[in-house]
Amino acid sequence: MPMFRHVARAHLAELARHARVQHVRRGATVCRRGESLNCFFGVAYGLIKLALRADSGEEKVLRLVGAGETFGEALVFRERPNPLDAVALADTMLVVFPSPAVIALLEHDPSFARGLLDSLSERMHNMVAEIEASTLLSARQRVAAYLESLAVEQSDDRARLPATKTVIAARLGVTKETFSRLLRELANQGLIEVEKRDIVLHDRSGLAAIAQGAPHA
Repeated sequence: MPMFRHVARAHLAELARHARVQHVRRGATVCRRGESLNCFFGVAYGLIKLALRADSGEEKVLRLVGAGETFGEALVFRERPNPLDAVALADTMLVVFPSPAVIALLEHDPSFARGLLDSLSERMHNMVAEIEASTLLSARQRVAAYLESLAVEQSDDRARLPATKTVIAARLGVTKETFSRLLRELANQGLIEVEKRDIVLHDRSGLAAIAQGAPHA
């Protein structure tokens, strides 16, 4: 995990002595909104969905957390109720870092403090970009930008959707039907090819242009 990359081995060993491993089956809830937590989580493998759910059942997926990523860090420093539901979308192994051990590491290793700040700063930057996308971009732009970001993240012209279309649609703030329709439209234009959860990107520059608001002929 990037935030631990430059931490001294002795300090990592001490943190590991207090950490624990938690195995979570697909569909299981890791933590619920309103719960008090005294830790944060790292994903060793699997996938976690962080979401808000209304009383009506409507869900807003805020983030998908994959291998090597973390969530819940802010609760280490502020004793507030957990604001989100965290649910496993696949069989997942978590590393649970208790707050006292994390705070002790912050006090003894400046490298960890810098790594943690870098991680939180990157997340804030991504959150601002997502708010901008959800408020200023059309659904078509959001889908094109998301597919392009998957290709960049996976370093390939074949991108795999990390979750079901229902979850991805909730992540992008559209309905599943709208997401499927937009995928078909992009495929009909020759920009992509859909093979179940695999998306072959035939024209990444065209997708980037759509994401920026330019029409594609």
